[in-house]
Amino acid sequence: MTTVPTSNLVPLPRGVALLKPLPRPVSGETIDTLQYLLAEAIAGRVTGLAMVVLHSDGRFDLRIRGDATTEPNQMGVVGMLAGLQKMALELY
Repeated sequence: MTTVPTSNLVPLPRGVALLKPLPRPVSGETIDTLQYLLAEAIAGRVTGLAMVVLHSDGRFDLRIRGDATTEPNQMGVVGMLAGLQKMALELY
């Protein structure tokens, strides 16, 4: 008879500690950009978004909203995201 493990947890060896990420300061640049984009959207000048949202706990969300989801030429949106990828790669 085979026993099924009740947990996938493995005990940590002595001397190993789990570290929590340090809290990150609020990014004023992020807040300013979001406020600007919100004002532009309310005015009707921003009609769609394709973005990555980073959370302080290390999670992330990928979002495509508005006209970015209904763009007749989806390759246009893909090209914009490739441009974003290039920008991110050039940061380092």
